[in-house]
Amino acid sequence: MKKLGKHIKHNMKKFFLSVVCIVISFYQGQGQNEGNNENKHEFRLDALEILATPSIDISYEYVINKFSGAGITTYLSLGDTDNVFPKYAFDPYFRQYFLNKQDFGARGLFVEGLVRFAGGENETDIVGIGSNSLGTDNWFDIGVGFVIGQKWTSQNGFVFEISLGGGRYFLDDNDNIGFLKGGILIGYRLF
Repeated sequence: MKKLGKHIKHNMKKFFLSVVCIVISFYQGQGQNEGNNENKHEFRLDALEILATPSIDISYEYVINKFSGAGITTYLSLGDTDNVFPKYAFDPYFRQYFLNKQDFGARGLFVEGLVRFAGGENETDIVGIGSNSLGTDNWFDIGVGFVIGQKWTSQNGFVFEISLGGGRYFLDDNDNIGFLKGGILIGYRLF
């Protein structure tokens, strides 16, 4: 089971890095050709997640217009997790921004709806003849959730965000019925 978990973790890292490289190279070429100075691609890193746990939480957002954006958040645990936290999670989301007075915005107060695809390991009791021991069981679950937050952007593209929310899982593959989402994120808006 541990080999399978390491194999999945290794492949998830390779997949995520490949997607990020493809997206960056594609949109850099488009931005140079169009000559458009409105940056629509934003990458954020959850600083609180990195400092509090051995994990990484990276978000990408495409700014649709000054009132909305869509993207995906990828969470990957870099250490051993207990039954409460997933080993990995992918959260496609849509955001609606409010009270935005900037001409080109996607900043300010926002509400986000998301779908979560997550997996991890649960400890299970293995009862045998004459001995009891613990084993692990892999799980996968799908859930939906909502987040509320505030985002600030500087004129040179730096982003600071605070958010908090949560959701509920729907499959029975997991001992957890819900999840929390949020953090303190820093990032950059480019091309």
